[in-house]
Amino acid sequence: MASAGKMSSVREPGAAEIYEFLADSLKMRWKRYRKRLKQCQRKFSEGAVHDSRIETRRLLSLIDMLRFFLPEAGLKKAHPILKRHLDTFDELRDTHVQLLFVGNMRGTFPAIRSFYKILLKRERRCARRTARDITHLRTARLARLVQALEKKLRVKSKATSRRSRGLDQVVRALNRPYDGVLRRWRLIDASDTATIHRTRIAFKKFRYMVEALAPLLPGVRDQQLEAMHEYQAMMGDIQDTEVLLSSLDKFLRKGKISADLGQRFRGELLRLRQWLIAVYCHDADRLREFWPLSRLAGHGAARGTRGKEK
Repeated sequence: MASAGKMSSVREPGAAEIYEFLADSLKMRWKRYRKRLKQCQRKFSEGAVHDSRIETRRLLSLIDMLRFFLPEAGLKKAHPILKRHLDTFDELRDTHVQLLFVGNMRGTFPAIRSFYKILLKRERRCARRTARDITHLRTARLARLVQALEKKLRVKSKATSRRSRGLDQVVRALNRPYDGVLRRWRLIDASDTATIHRTRIAFKKFRYMVEALAPLLPGVRDQQLEAMHEYQAMMGDIQDTEVLLSSLDKFLRKGKISADLGQRFRGELLRLRQWLIAVYCHDADRLREFWPLSRLAGHGAARGTRGKEK
């Protein structure tokens, strides 16, 4: 059996091979998750936080996907543990993004320097709290759950006929989250960024699942995975602008800078948001390119058009 990092695309893998591949992938994801978490606990930094977040998401997406291959008992217990880990980083990550943007705009809008200083204070406060919370994260229970899931996958591999086809099951496992993305995508309303945000959340889960199963999927190459990342980033930029607008509005209500100067900067953010929405809407239909196997395993959700766009 090829490793989780390599798998031949010459022939279709059997079901037993797929269970073995998933077990290897879970083992690899777990090791990477533990490594990045330990690094973050040992030496807390923006880079360590980023790496830990990414590996947590990858492990969480793989475990979520296993519900199509295993009973849900252990999966339901593992999910909230990893979700709590991710939530630990949320406020710090948002503050980092806002600092980067506002820092680049200080030359054009000197009046927002006080806003920048407030964000710096928030970053230091969030960093202290996050570093403390990360130090207290324990993984012994999660380790037992992951090991039990890996064992179940290997048992399934041995119990499954080597002649049994497996690709259909993999395609079905991805068709459902893809359907969820499409449903949200068709409801996108350019005047309501919440509809784009909901699509982004669903798409992110789907992207990580495709990434995990890529060695099994004919036609899925690094170029597609990179294109999917860029597609997600377009929606993420819109959401980051929304979060920044919300923080700015709270700051302006405190009257720390003149209303006129504050509204000028807010107007710039609104124009940026509209431009980002236009850029995304121009390329929104690229979503159809990211799951060419959707026609397999009796799937018909790729047909149809997106809903209203204003």
